[in-house]
Amino acid sequence: MLRISLLFALFLTSSVVTFSQTENSQDFSEKFQLIDGVIAVVGDEIILNSSIEDRALQERLQGGTSDGNDRCKFIEELLFEKLLLHNAKIDSLEVTDGQIMDEIDRRLAYYVQMLGSVEAFEAEYGKTVSEWKADFSDPIKEQLLAQSMQQSISQDVRVTPAEVIEYFENTPPDSLPLIPEEINYSEIVLQPEISETQKQAVRTTLDSIRNLVASGKLSMTLAATRYSEDPGSKYKGGCYENISRGAFVAEFEAAAFDTPVNGYSNVFETDFGYHFLRVTDKRGEQFSACHVLMKPKVDVLALENLKSKIDSIHISLESGDISFDLAVLSNSTRTNSKNSRGQVVNARDGGVMFGVDELDPNIYFLLEPLDVGEVSIPVQLIDDDKNGYWTILKLDGRSSAHRANPKDDYALFQSQVENNIRTKAMNEWIEDHISDTYIRITSTFEDCLFNMNWIK
Repeated sequence: MLRISLLFALFLTSSVVTFSQTENSQDFSEKFQLIDGVIAVVGDEIILNSSIEDRALQERLQGGTSDGNDRCKFIEELLFEKLLLHNAKIDSLEVTDGQIMDEIDRRLAYYVQMLGSVEAFEAEYGKTVSEWKADFSDPIKEQLLAQSMQQSISQDVRVTPAEVIEYFENTPPDSLPLIPEEINYSEIVLQPEISETQKQAVRTTLDSIRNLVASGKLSMTLAATRYSEDPGSKYKGGCYENISRGAFVAEFEAAAFDTPVNGYSNVFETDFGYHFLRVTDKRGEQFSACHVLMKPKVDVLALENLKSKIDSIHISLESGDISFDLAVLSNSTRTNSKNSRGQVVNARDGGVMFGVDELDPNIYFLLEPLDVGEVSIPVQLIDDDKNGYWTILKLDGRSSAHRANPKDDYALFQSQVENNIRTKAMNEWIEDHISDTYIRITSTFEDCLFNMNWIK
């Protein structure tokens, strides 16, 4: 049986009118004659023909091509979403006004970026921004409820090592993915300290942005998109949702819990830089908040002055006067790797191995000619925050390209098994709830080859 993807896209739909779940076939047909454009009913929810057109527009905006054959795909996506929404309401799930507005602002920022300007966006939709926001408030609320319902169905998936081994043993050898060459390495990093003058300049700039947002002259979403240096939230309106106490650094959480819902914190400092945030929700030991992060920049002249120090460290390493571990502890300024004797961790999976295609080309070319245990020459590079730094790298290990196996690639198999279990759980949920939910679809779609048995 074909499967409906767990990670369905939550696109924009049209306004909603409610039907009673107890409507019979005759009532259904009569309502189609009375309400132009209704193409399906799922429980108390309806789907309008305009929803199909909206879905096609979203696909075009994202670079896809939409034709008549896509109507079957779009209607099944909408049937799935309405089934989730119907049951979310039965289970009394909720979303806040703050979550709805944040999602509207996030989508607006995305579409404006895609189309190039607010004017181009309004021309594409045939509506002003304010009209678009008003029209899509309810549909976005419904989509967030459906998303919350979907997450509640598959949130408790846990995989055992025995299940991972069983999956590997049942996979044909020629179906196992080929893992490219991987390496692990350590680093010594030298960066100059950032001056108080540079820090104060960032504080002043960020405080000005905060005042614009708090006064309503600039939306939080656009402020994050334009100014934030947090890659994890920049294009999500700066937002993080349902964060449990202890998950973020202490200063961020203190600001979140000290700020009232829908209020703005003052500018505060963490190890990541300077922030201000808006709290969108608080429930017990959990919070949701949107923030803007800005980071002071390293002074170029101060960076150049470190060249003689990095050269001296390299000479001592080459002569054997100092070990790499001791050089890291005595000199390195990058806390994350310094605390693990210079070893660099892959953010993708928390391990120490990197596929050669994952590495910054500059780092790869420094490591590629080295034998295990050798160190590179000192070089100046630029980090993700656009700050320069000096580094010496040491090759710790190299793994040849190979077919995936649980010993070397456990996380890969674990992720696949978890996805399979979530998909199975979701398909079983859909089948169960299709059987006990009132669903009717117009004859226009009776020839569609649906993945699930929507036409009963």
